[in-house]
Amino acid sequence: MKRIRVAIVDDSSFVRKALSRMLGTIPELIVVGAASSGEELLAHLAQWEPDLVTLDLGMPGMGGLATLDRILAWRPIPVIVLSGTSSREALLAVEALQRGTVDFIDKQRFSLVDFEALRPALTERIFALAGPSAPPSVVEAAEPIRPPSAPRAASSEFDAVVMGASTGGPLALQLVLEALPPVLSAPVFIAQHMPEGFTEPFATRLDGRLPFRVRESEHASWAEPGAVYVARAGVHLRLRREGARTMLLHSSTPADLPHKPSVDELFESARQCFGARCIAVLLTGMGRDGARGLASLAAAGAHTIGQDERSCVVYGMPGAARALGAVREELPLDEIGPRIAALLGRARNGAGA
Repeated sequence: MKRIRVAIVDDSSFVRKALSRMLGTIPELIVVGAASSGEELLAHLAQWEPDLVTLDLGMPGMGGLATLDRILAWRPIPVIVLSGTSSREALLAVEALQRGTVDFIDKQRFSLVDFEALRPALTERIFALAGPSAPPSVVEAAEPIRPPSAPRAASSEFDAVVMGASTGGPLALQLVLEALPPVLSAPVFIAQHMPEGFTEPFATRLDGRLPFRVRESEHASWAEPGAVYVARAGVHLRLRREGARTMLLHSSTPADLPHKPSVDELFESARQCFGARCIAVLLTGMGRDGARGLASLAAAGAHTIGQDERSCVVYGMPGAARALGAVREELPLDEIGPRIAALLGRARNGAGA
């Protein structure tokens, strides 16, 4: 059995030793090195040949972001960032996610001396990112799904776009949104798995890069046509239709779901609001969140799109949706944005999709 080779980069000696001890107890993993700085890691990359790196961003010297850039230039391996939720750390983490980091751990959610809490969170990510390409619960890759040639029997107009993502999602969402036209004919609602404190800087960063408004969701606010809303972390985002307007609502229930915001909760509320007049997209991510909601939207006649396995960081969520028969089209990441733009354009022109 080939073990996953992990390198640890953190300027704290305690953190390096704690992570090394914790990961060293897992037979499928091997810690090939622990570096106190980006410079030390880069000096040993060729020798250690890690399959995955855990990276602290707030290091002296060249710093975490420059280290990340150099790692990915050396080889495109998964990098998991360990970050806090201070304003500065959250901004650095969001920047890292959109430079190519695939996931991060919010250090303030865990105590590094409480191995029982941290171990499953970190090892689940390591196995998903550097282990087998698809979780065992997901069906094996098959031929891409393309839409039937017949036009839609449902309405040819779309009142909303909803998207869900998890691991690898921030960069994937940015690439999809960058491919949309500067003036959108419908609002876009996004549920991205993130800890509290990270969705606001994520939305702010997107807002500065895109031609349309991107905002973190606010409770009991009205959606503006052509704006993009990122669900606030720590609560579920639900939509409510009142006449021709859509209200954004936050809810703390169900409290027992593993993710807040839940993609399933957003998708189910979109089904109730828009039915067939909705485009729903499920992107890269671990687990099954969004699969049930996408199936519900598909049954209502919505146009459903799943990211294909080859372009996913983790095929868990879109793979689970495909297994349920919920995916009308399965597309590579670089085709999803143009496809949404084409669907919105056809809706505006009154043609079938």
